[in-house]
Amino acid sequence: TIPVGSDYWAHLCENDSYDSFSEIFIQQEYMNVIPEETILTVLDIGANYGYFSLWLQSKRPHDKIQSILTEPSRRCRRSIKKLIDLPQIQNRFKYLQCAIGDPKDPQIKFFDRPYMAGSIFESESKDSFYYANTLKASDVFSSDRDTFDLIKCDIEGGEWNFLINYSSILQKSKFLVMEWHSWHSGGGGFLQIKEKLTELGFQIIKSSPPQKAIGRNGEVGLFLAQNHNFLN
Repeated sequence: TIPVGSDYWAHLCENDSYDSFSEIFIQQEYMNVIPEETILTVLDIGANYGYFSLWLQSKRPHDKIQSILTEPSRRCRRSIKKLIDLPQIQNRFKYLQCAIGDPKDPQIKFFDRPYMAGSIFESESKDSFYYANTLKASDVFSSDRDTFDLIKCDIEGGEWNFLINYSSILQKSKFLVMEWHSWHSGGGGFLQIKEKLTELGFQIIKSSPPQKAIGRNGEVGLFLAQNHNFLN
């Protein structure tokens, strides 16, 4: 267990959690793509061990952030449960063991790989899989929560599935931080994602240079987009 500032602590329960912790807390991967505006409600899609939501809360200790963490991986369950049970969180973080897919299908195959590589895509190595519940819009909206200040999405190539299947969630969100992967199921790389976001009323306002993916062919990148139709 490691202190991360503002009296918050990160639990590193699994061997591969060190990689995720390093990216977020040491390399500060998200530092340059978080909007300066107040962020109080977050939908953390592909939460992994929950470090993004914890990092954001530790950076903004005076804001009582409410975050819904969606993560289908069973290996992440122990750490996320420890996180949401922190006294400082006081039930402000909610955990959903769900995957992004077509909401009409109650479950979807999920290939649970270590080192932040779990996804809905089968690799050439024929990884083992299990069925995870598919996220539905009704899982994240409630009578006292019908919009989000920020969506963070990092789902290892599943981002196109999110854009085409969850427009009802996107339309009620002010900002989107997304890690894109050139091999997403839409087949058109970053340009296709940008065009789809424009269609949905979003504009990319910050982005990182594309980088070569590690362990497979392709590129990855990170961007911040703003919904210009938010609450209009």
